[in-house]
Amino acid sequence: MAQTQGTDWGQFQGEASHQGSLASGPEPPYRLAWRFRAPRGTVSGPVVHGDQVVTVGTHAVIGVDLGTGRQAWSLDRSGGPIAMPAIATVKGKPAVLFTDGSTKPGAALVAVALSDRTELWRAALKASSRSGIAVEGGTAYLADDDGNVYAIALSDGSVSWTGTTLGEVQAPPAVADGRVFVTGRDTQNQHSELVAFDAATGRRLWVYAPSVAGSTSSGPSVADGAVITGFADRSIHAFSAQDGIERWSHLALSLFSPATAPAAGPDGAYLIDVAGGLYRLDPATGRRLWDYQLNDLVVRSAPVVSGNAVLVGLNDGQLAAVDRSSADLVWESRPSPGLIGPIAVTGDTIVASKGGHAPGLVAFAHDDQGTLLSVPSPTRLKPVELFGTYAIAAAIVLAIFLLPGRLAATRIGPPSWEAWEDVEDGHDEGAP
Repeated sequence: MAQTQGTDWGQFQGEASHQGSLASGPEPPYRLAWRFRAPRGTVSGPVVHGDQVVTVGTHAVIGVDLGTGRQAWSLDRSGGPIAMPAIATVKGKPAVLFTDGSTKPGAALVAVALSDRTELWRAALKASSRSGIAVEGGTAYLADDDGNVYAIALSDGSVSWTGTTLGEVQAPPAVADGRVFVTGRDTQNQHSELVAFDAATGRRLWVYAPSVAGSTSSGPSVADGAVITGFADRSIHAFSAQDGIERWSHLALSLFSPATAPAAGPDGAYLIDVAGGLYRLDPATGRRLWDYQLNDLVVRSAPVVSGNAVLVGLNDGQLAAVDRSSADLVWESRPSPGLIGPIAVTGDTIVASKGGHAPGLVAFAHDDQGTLLSVPSPTRLKPVELFGTYAIAAAIVLAIFLLPGRLAATRIGPPSWEAWEDVEDGHDEGAP
């Protein structure tokens, strides 16, 4: 079973984790293992099953060999938004689930067997979808661009229930505690909301809609009974999964991309804002444990934990690794044209989507000969350096104020003590 971005700590056992997740993967430093150039343009973030990497393009679903980065197979797709696929067991077979179609009559969720690429079923959707897919138990959950939310049975592709949110959904639902959580956004009227549905029936349980206008809310994740997401007020919010009561909120420095979601688990909730601010918060209290300001745009890549490192893809083409304990930047790849998008982590390989003029996938592996960095966040205060900086500043200020005084004293001579005494007594010249 595989789950997708927005699910809880225990996800992806037996499969590769990807964006918005925590996993056991290779530690930095890394080396470039391979690069795959997609034959027909941009592709989605990858999912991994065994030795296969699966990614979705506009006109094809592509399988890539995990060891070599060579294309293994391809099957046609009729178009539509590019969205994250998922891996699930369908009719006893490992299958890839992906969305298809750019028009309302042709939009669908499709299940295809990984072994021979035979179509197992096709479930009609009311509109095209870009949300990506969450899998829990025997059900797949997703949403479309009109705000329709679906629960689809893996056994035969039948629709178990549908619900609604106020508009487009760009991140997969989070599924936990018998509930399905979705963030929808109305881009025309600049509103967003977080909705909780009953996973079995689709009944709406609660809704949170921020008072601040804006549609830049992130996708949700669940940790320790709390649903965590970022909203247009630049705050990270945590709500009780049971009743939607807000537990805490924490102000970030920038907005959040609707295509990303937190990576949430018992030891911390990791979120990235669009300005490259990476935050580790206590999921129980919202207390900031640390932050790292990467100072680059992040619009497609959610944090992923690999071992003791938090990985994030930047818009300048770098993959960055921040140590979970020290909060230092410990490794980064070289900048290259095209952003790094969603990331998948396996036991010994990291695979991410790559944009730019040669889009596709890029893979990294642990490098025994590599060198680790130890670069603190530019916003972190260092007491020794801070004391030195203040000492230098104080010296400059003193020089500015004292030097003119000394020059003036040299020119006009020492003050007259008699005159000073007269001033203190109110008897200076001109006094009444």
